[in-house]
Order: sequence, then C-alpha cells, then structure tokens
Amino acid sequence: MHAKVAIADRRVLLVTSANLTQSGVAKNIEAGLLIRGGTVPVRAAEHIAELQAAGTLVRLV
Repeated sequence: MHAKVAIADRRVLLVTSANLTQSGVAKNIEAGLLIRGGTVPVRAAEHIAELQAAGTLVRLV
C-alpha cells in the first residue's frame, strides 16, 4: 500500500490509501486517517516544505 497526503491550511491532514477517482472512491475498500487541529497537520506541512526545499520532493509536470 502507498499513501496519499492532503493538508488544508495546516489545520487538517488526510492520510489515505484511496485514489480520488470514481472507482477508487466507489468500488475499492480503502483506509484513511483524518486529523483536525493540533500539531500533526502543521508538522506534516513543514515536513513536505522541507522535502521540497531540499529538492527531494519535486513537482511533476
């Protein structure tokens, strides 16, 4: 399994195995974790920013 991460306003973090496609949402059995508030969404956003700054995580065009 591989995870997808979504962070909204450094306040909400979603970590899930779900693909955001029609079949991924409607037909597959997936697991996810939603965290609202606290330090975890902030730390996740900072971690992603650090990976981008280091050139480890780059945008695919």
